[in-house]
Amino acid sequence: MTGSESTGRIRVLVLAPYPTQRAGLRALVEEDPALQVAGEADSLDALAARIEELAPQVILLDPGTDLDSLMEGLASFSGSRILPPLVLITPEIDDVTDAVEGGVQGFLLPDATADEIGAALRSVVAGLTVVDSRAVPELLAPRGSGVAPPPAEGPREALSPREREVLQLISQGLPNKTIALELGISEHTVKFHVGSILAKLEASSRAEALARAARLGLIVL
Repeated sequence: MTGSESTGRIRVLVLAPYPTQRAGLRALVEEDPALQVAGEADSLDALAARIEELAPQVILLDPGTDLDSLMEGLASFSGSRILPPLVLITPEIDDVTDAVEGGVQGFLLPDATADEIGAALRSVVAGLTVVDSRAVPELLAPRGSGVAPPPAEGPREALSPREREVLQLISQGLPNKTIALELGISEHTVKFHVGSILAKLEASSRAEALARAARLGLIVL
């Protein structure tokens, strides 16, 4: 039985080059009772051994100033093994598209709070993609254009005020259970609203719904 099975918490592996970075991330992660830091690594070389040893469910990365090298290393690293979901912390908003296309499921900025980091880690383990709302315009902009995409047509049916509330909370990377607590409704009702949002926006996933909602101005960035 693994540590996560015995405690019910999600096992997180922290990767950052410096001890102070890792200590800071560990402290933020451990504020969330649903998470536990299973271990740490200071490089991609160390990561391979730590994954086999600790079997983490998600990896939290803070590469510091060496993001390009990290993404190149991840590309070659992931080609030889299956990686857990990745949540990246970086100030490089311009690199969000490359990061998501390179296999990163979570993209946060360095001022992310403990709550935001916890929500992102839980969300990517649940199969979602989480992007800081401030990086969404860059993610949606056409490659090489330097400008935002043209306005899109509105949804085929207007979202209700409650659906807009749910959509805004989804954009913060919150799972259904947390959204239900925030709005004082049942998790089943949240699932119903999410399904309705996807249908109205003609989206097949939450990430696609957020992209379309951002283009339509339905969520606050």
